[in-house]
Amino acid sequence: MYIGRFAPSPSGRLHFGSLVCALGSYLVARKRQGRFLLRIEDLDRPRCSDFFTKTIIKELEILGFDYDDKPYIQSLHQDNYFDAIDLLLKNKQAYYCNCTRAKLKEKECNCNLHQETIDLNKPYSIRYQIPSTLESFFIDELQGKVENTFTKSSITLKRADNIIAYNLACVVDDILQGVTQVVRGCDLIDITTTQRALYKSLGHEPISYLHLPLIMADSEHKLSKQNHATPVLDTDTPENLLLKALKVLKVNCENIHPQMSCQKILQTAVDNFNFDSLNRKNRIFLD
Repeated sequence: MYIGRFAPSPSGRLHFGSLVCALGSYLVARKRQGRFLLRIEDLDRPRCSDFFTKTIIKELEILGFDYDDKPYIQSLHQDNYFDAIDLLLKNKQAYYCNCTRAKLKEKECNCNLHQETIDLNKPYSIRYQIPSTLESFFIDELQGKVENTFTKSSITLKRADNIIAYNLACVVDDILQGVTQVVRGCDLIDITTTQRALYKSLGHEPISYLHLPLIMADSEHKLSKQNHATPVLDTDTPENLLLKALKVLKVNCENIHPQMSCQKILQTAVDNFNFDSLNRKNRIFLD
Protein backbone atom coordinates (compact mmCIF):
# COMPACT_ATOMS: atom_id res chain seq x y z
CA MET A 1 0.00 0.00 0.00
CA TYR A 2 1.14 3.51 -0.80
CA ILE A 3 1.94 5.61 2.30
CA GLY A 4 2.76 9.29 1.98
CA ARG A 5 3.26 12.08 4.46
CA PHE A 6 3.46 15.82 4.97
CA ALA A 7 6.08 16.84 7.53
CA PRO A 8 6.14 20.55 8.42
CA SER A 9 8.41 22.12 11.02
CA PRO A 10 6.55 24.19 13.66
CA SER A 11 8.91 27.16 13.56
CA GLY A 12 6.11 29.36 12.28
CA ARG A 13 2.76 29.27 10.52
CA LEU A 14 2.11 27.65 7.14
CA HIS A 15 3.10 29.73 4.09
CA PHE A 16 2.10 29.21 0.46
CA GLY A 17 5.07 26.94 -0.23
CA SER A 18 3.95 24.73 2.67
CA LEU A 19 0.46 24.57 1.18
CA VAL A 20 1.75 23.52 -2.26
CA CYS A 21 3.84 20.77 -0.66
CA ALA A 22 0.97 19.56 1.53
CA LEU A 23 -1.40 19.58 -1.41
CA GLY A 24 0.97 17.75 -3.74
CA SER A 25 1.69 15.00 -1.24
CA TYR A 26 -2.01 14.69 -0.40
CA LEU A 27 -3.12 14.41 -4.03
CA VAL A 28 -0.55 11.75 -4.88
CA ALA A 29 -1.45 9.64 -1.82
CA ARG A 30 -5.20 9.90 -2.26
CA LYS A 31 -5.10 9.30 -6.03
CA ARG A 32 -3.17 6.10 -5.37
CA GLN A 33 -5.75 5.13 -2.73
CA GLY A 34 -3.02 5.13 -0.12
CA ARG A 35 -2.61 6.38 3.42
CA PHE A 36 -1.65 9.99 4.16
CA LEU A 37 0.14 10.92 7.38
CA LEU A 38 0.98 14.16 9.16
CA ARG A 39 4.32 14.39 10.94
CA ILE A 40 5.42 17.40 12.98
CA GLU A 41 9.21 17.78 12.79
CA ASP A 42 9.82 19.69 16.01
CA LEU A 43 13.22 18.39 17.17
CA ASP A 44 14.94 21.77 16.91
CA ARG A 45 13.34 23.00 20.10
CA PRO A 46 15.00 26.45 20.15
CA ARG A 47 13.28 27.20 16.81
CA CYS A 48 10.07 25.17 17.19
CA SER A 49 7.21 25.53 19.62
CA ASP A 50 4.13 23.65 20.76
CA PHE A 51 2.12 26.76 19.93
CA PHE A 52 3.02 26.50 16.24
CA THR A 53 2.45 22.74 16.30
CA LYS A 54 -1.14 23.35 17.38
CA THR A 55 -1.47 26.25 14.93
CA ILE A 56 -0.26 24.22 11.93
CA ILE A 57 -2.58 21.32 12.76
CA LYS A 58 -5.50 23.76 13.03
CA GLU A 59 -4.60 25.55 9.79
CA LEU A 60 -4.42 22.27 7.88
CA GLU A 61 -7.84 21.39 9.29
CA ILE A 62 -9.23 24.74 8.09
CA LEU A 63 -7.81 23.97 4.62
CA GLY A 64 -9.72 20.68 4.57
CA PHE A 65 -6.92 18.12 4.90
CA ASP A 66 -7.54 14.79 6.59
CA TYR A 67 -5.12 12.08 7.74
CA ASP A 68 -5.14 8.36 8.39
CA ASP A 69 -3.60 8.54 11.85
CA LYS A 70 -3.08 11.08 14.59
CA PRO A 71 -0.21 13.53 14.00
CA TYR A 72 3.21 12.02 14.70
CA ILE A 73 5.20 14.40 16.91
CA GLN A 74 8.94 13.81 16.55
CA SER A 75 9.92 15.19 19.96
CA LEU A 76 7.91 12.37 21.59
CA HIS A 77 10.04 9.70 19.90
CA GLN A 78 13.62 10.70 20.73
CA ASP A 79 14.71 7.18 21.69
CA ASN A 80 14.26 6.00 18.11
CA TYR A 81 16.89 8.40 16.82
CA PHE A 82 19.43 7.55 19.50
CA ASP A 83 18.89 3.84 18.80
CA ALA A 84 19.70 4.51 15.14
CA ILE A 85 22.83 6.44 16.13
CA ASP A 86 23.96 3.58 18.37
CA LEU A 87 23.58 1.18 15.45
CA LEU A 88 25.57 3.42 13.10
CA LEU A 89 28.32 3.91 15.70
CA LYS A 90 28.48 0.16 16.33
CA ASN A 91 28.84 -0.46 12.59
CA LYS A 92 31.49 2.28 12.31
CA GLN A 93 29.30 4.23 9.93
CA ALA A 94 29.16 7.18 12.33
CA TYR A 95 31.73 8.86 14.54
CA TYR A 96 32.20 11.41 17.33
CA CYS A 97 33.16 14.96 16.39
CA ASN A 98 34.43 17.99 18.34
CA CYS A 99 34.38 20.38 15.36
CA THR A 100 32.67 23.73 15.85
CA ARG A 101 30.33 25.14 13.21
CA ALA A 102 32.93 27.78 12.41
CA LYS A 103 35.56 25.11 11.83
CA LEU A 104 33.24 23.11 9.60
CA LYS A 105 32.71 26.20 7.43
CA GLU A 106 36.46 26.41 6.89
CA LYS A 107 37.12 22.76 6.06
CA GLU A 108 35.57 19.33 6.14
CA CYS A 109 35.55 17.32 9.36
CA ASN A 110 38.25 14.66 9.70
CA CYS A 111 37.49 13.59 13.26
CA ASN A 112 36.82 10.08 11.92
CA LEU A 113 40.58 9.77 11.49
CA HIS A 114 41.34 10.82 15.08
CA GLN A 115 38.69 9.17 17.26
CA GLU A 116 41.23 8.40 19.98
CA THR A 117 41.69 12.14 20.61
CA ILE A 118 37.98 13.05 20.85
CA ASP A 119 37.09 14.41 24.29
CA LEU A 120 33.60 13.14 25.13
CA ASN A 121 33.61 15.28 28.28
CA LYS A 122 33.18 18.30 26.00
CA PRO A 123 30.13 18.95 23.82
CA TYR A 124 30.35 16.70 20.80
CA SER A 125 28.33 15.96 17.71
CA ILE A 126 27.92 12.65 15.91
CA ARG A 127 28.45 12.52 12.16
CA TYR A 128 27.55 10.02 9.47
CA GLN A 129 30.38 8.92 7.21
CA ILE A 130 28.86 8.99 3.73
CA PRO A 131 29.82 5.72 2.02
CA SER A 132 32.24 5.80 -0.89
CA THR A 133 29.67 3.67 -2.72
CA LEU A 134 27.15 6.56 -2.72
CA GLU A 135 25.02 6.34 -5.85
CA SER A 136 25.85 8.91 -8.51
CA PHE A 137 22.18 9.59 -9.29
CA PHE A 138 18.64 8.57 -8.41
CA ILE A 139 15.41 8.54 -10.40
CA ASP A 140 12.88 11.04 -9.12
CA GLU A 141 9.30 10.25 -10.11
CA LEU A 142 8.67 13.82 -11.24
CA GLN A 143 12.09 15.32 -11.99
CA GLY A 144 13.51 12.23 -13.70
CA LYS A 145 17.22 11.38 -13.44
CA VAL A 146 18.84 13.53 -10.75
CA GLU A 147 22.64 13.58 -10.58
CA ASN A 148 24.26 13.63 -7.16
CA THR A 149 25.77 17.08 -6.50
CA PHE A 150 26.36 16.68 -2.76
CA THR A 151 30.13 16.75 -2.27
CA LYS A 152 30.63 16.57 1.50
CA SER A 153 32.05 13.39 3.02
CA SER A 154 29.88 13.45 6.17
CA ILE A 155 26.72 14.96 7.65
CA THR A 156 25.58 15.65 11.20
CA LEU A 157 23.32 13.13 12.91
CA LYS A 158 23.31 14.73 16.36
CA ARG A 159 24.42 18.27 17.10
CA ALA A 160 26.72 19.18 19.97
CA ASP A 161 23.68 20.59 21.83
CA ASN A 162 22.14 17.09 21.65
CA ILE A 163 19.54 18.00 19.03
CA ILE A 164 18.93 15.28 16.45
CA ALA A 165 19.53 16.49 12.90
CA TYR A 166 16.85 16.52 10.22
CA ASN A 167 18.58 14.10 7.87
CA LEU A 168 18.62 11.29 10.42
CA ALA A 169 15.20 11.95 11.93
CA CYS A 170 13.30 12.02 8.64
CA VAL A 171 14.85 8.75 7.46
CA VAL A 172 14.25 6.99 10.78
CA ASP A 173 10.64 8.14 10.89
CA ASP A 174 9.93 7.29 7.26
CA ILE A 175 11.19 3.78 8.00
CA LEU A 176 9.19 3.41 11.21
CA GLN A 177 6.00 4.84 9.69
CA GLY A 178 6.26 2.65 6.61
CA VAL A 179 6.35 5.60 4.21
CA THR A 180 6.69 4.33 0.64
CA GLN A 181 7.31 7.66 -1.09
CA VAL A 182 8.47 11.08 0.05
CA VAL A 183 6.80 13.98 -1.76
CA ARG A 184 8.53 17.27 -0.93
CA GLY A 185 10.04 20.44 -2.42
CA CYS A 186 13.09 20.60 -4.66
CA ASP A 187 15.10 22.40 -1.96
CA LEU A 188 15.85 18.95 -0.52
CA ILE A 189 16.71 17.20 -3.77
CA ASP A 190 20.51 17.55 -3.34
CA ILE A 191 20.59 15.61 -0.05
CA THR A 192 18.45 12.74 -1.36
CA THR A 193 21.29 10.40 -2.40
CA THR A 194 22.80 10.77 1.09
CA GLN A 195 19.44 10.04 2.73
CA ARG A 196 19.09 6.98 0.50
CA ALA A 197 22.52 5.84 1.71
CA LEU A 198 21.31 6.24 5.30
CA TYR A 199 18.45 3.85 4.54
CA LYS A 200 20.95 1.21 3.52
CA SER A 201 23.17 1.87 6.55
CA LEU A 202 20.12 1.33 8.77
CA GLY A 203 19.35 -1.97 7.03
CA HIS A 204 16.52 -0.85 4.74
CA GLU A 205 16.07 -0.37 1.02
CA PRO A 206 15.62 3.28 -0.04
CA ILE A 207 12.13 4.41 -0.95
CA SER A 208 10.81 6.48 -3.85
CA TYR A 209 11.03 10.29 -4.03
CA LEU A 210 8.99 12.91 -5.84
CA HIS A 211 10.23 16.50 -5.68
CA LEU A 212 7.69 19.24 -6.34
CA PRO A 213 8.52 22.71 -7.67
CA LEU A 214 10.03 25.00 -5.05
CA ILE A 215 8.01 28.18 -4.52
CA MET A 216 10.36 31.15 -4.68
CA ALA A 217 10.01 34.55 -3.02
CA ASP A 218 12.61 35.96 -5.44
CA SER A 219 15.49 34.73 -7.58
CA GLU A 220 17.63 33.95 -4.52
CA HIS A 221 15.22 32.98 -1.76
CA LYS A 222 12.54 30.33 -1.41
CA LEU A 223 9.34 31.03 0.49
CA SER A 224 10.12 29.90 4.02
CA LYS A 225 9.42 30.67 7.65
CA GLN A 226 13.08 31.56 8.06
CA ASN A 227 12.68 34.19 5.34
CA HIS A 228 9.54 35.50 7.07
CA ALA A 229 7.07 34.36 4.42
CA THR A 230 3.56 35.67 5.00
CA PRO A 231 1.28 33.10 6.70
CA VAL A 232 -0.83 31.73 3.88
CA LEU A 233 -4.19 32.00 5.64
CA ASP A 234 -3.59 35.72 6.11
CA THR A 235 -3.54 36.27 2.34
CA ASP A 236 -6.88 34.90 1.07
CA THR A 237 -9.77 32.57 1.83
CA PRO A 238 -8.92 28.86 2.30
CA GLU A 239 -10.94 27.98 -0.80
CA ASN A 240 -9.15 30.51 -3.02
CA LEU A 241 -5.79 29.41 -1.67
CA LEU A 242 -6.48 25.78 -2.56
CA LEU A 243 -7.45 26.82 -6.08
CA LYS A 244 -4.29 28.89 -6.43
CA ALA A 245 -2.12 25.99 -5.23
CA LEU A 246 -3.90 23.55 -7.57
CA LYS A 247 -3.18 25.84 -10.51
CA VAL A 248 0.51 26.05 -9.51
CA LEU A 249 0.63 22.24 -9.60
CA LYS A 250 -1.27 22.27 -12.93
CA VAL A 251 -4.21 20.25 -11.66
CA ASN A 252 -7.41 20.49 -13.71
CA CYS A 253 -9.70 23.01 -11.95
CA GLU A 254 -12.50 23.30 -14.53
CA ASN A 255 -15.18 21.87 -12.21
CA ILE A 256 -13.78 23.42 -9.02
CA HIS A 257 -14.94 26.79 -7.73
CA PRO A 258 -14.40 28.77 -4.51
CA GLN A 259 -18.03 28.36 -3.42
CA MET A 260 -17.28 24.68 -2.69
CA SER A 261 -16.11 23.60 0.76
CA CYS A 262 -12.39 22.92 1.15
CA GLN A 263 -13.13 19.22 1.60
CA LYS A 264 -15.13 19.16 -1.66
CA ILE A 265 -12.37 21.04 -3.49
CA LEU A 266 -9.80 18.49 -2.33
CA GLN A 267 -11.97 15.51 -3.25
CA THR A 268 -12.69 16.92 -6.71
CA ALA A 269 -8.99 17.69 -7.17
CA VAL A 270 -8.16 14.06 -6.37
CA ASP A 271 -10.72 12.93 -8.95
CA ASN A 272 -9.25 15.34 -11.53
CA PHE A 273 -5.62 14.60 -10.72
CA ASN A 274 -3.50 13.41 -13.64
CA PHE A 275 0.11 12.70 -12.78
CA ASP A 276 1.25 13.38 -16.36
CA SER A 277 0.09 17.00 -16.09
CA LEU A 278 1.83 17.70 -12.77
CA ASN A 279 4.14 20.72 -12.93
CA ARG A 280 7.69 19.42 -13.48
CA LYS A 281 9.55 22.69 -12.96
CA ASN A 282 12.02 22.74 -10.08
CA ARG A 283 11.29 26.37 -9.19
CA ILE A 284 8.26 28.62 -9.53
CA PHE A 285 8.21 32.39 -9.06
CA LEU A 286 4.91 33.77 -7.83
CA ASP A 287 3.42 36.82 -9.50
